Amino acid sequence: MEKYYSKIKNSPLFCGITDEELTRMLKCFGGYIKKYENGDMIIRQGETISKIYLILDGEVNIEKETYWGRRIIIQKLYANDNIGLALVASKNIEANINALCVGHALVLILNYDKCSTMCQNACNHHSVLIRNLFKILSKENIELIEKIENISQKTIRDKLLTYLSNESQKHKSNVFEIQFNRQELADYLNIDRSAMSFELSKLKSEGLINYKKNKFALKIEL
Repeated sequence: MEKYYSKIKNSPLFCGITDEELTRMLKCFGGYIKKYENGDMIIRQGETISKIYLILDGEVNIEKETYWGRRIIIQKLYANDNIGLALVASKNIEANINALCVGHALVLILNYDKCSTMCQNACNHHSVLIRNLFKILSKENIELIEKIENISQKTIRDKLLTYLSNESQKHKSNVFEIQFNRQELADYLNIDRSAMSFELSKLKSEGLINYKKNKFALKIEL
């Protein structure tokens, strides 16, 4: 476990925690490392989640599968992101998503109840951890609101422009790279890939955007 400490300490979950405190906490929380390969399910739709999953390395897609088998990408997660934190905090609610490993992933798994409940000694580092959990949940809520804004637009054009506008604001630049390939972007915005590609080409021909693969440039004034 010690060889992964540098990765673990980069996580917002352990912000403000010393090496000595981290060692005690990981033991107290029953922490262990698990490796996943491409296509492995970390969380499966319908499961009840009782663990905190912290990505130390790799990439994970948070997806939802419809009754007819259509894939919708909710989020793409990377190192230092937590998987399904809102679900484990809800207690006894079945997961309505799949967490799918893309490529490979190294994940730290912790017992949620031990993380979220103050110990008898009321340790200061435990208080710090609980505050960090609330900050992470707040960040996830903000990202959810952004996702709702993106997909609630009526047309494919407006969905694309809203998504690209939000990405531009996050990167603080009109030139940026997005995290999705074309199929993933279509799945994220819940639109047909061919129709999306047509609309992207149209926006490009109108001079509103330019792009090459995952790199986009927005015209400052529409």
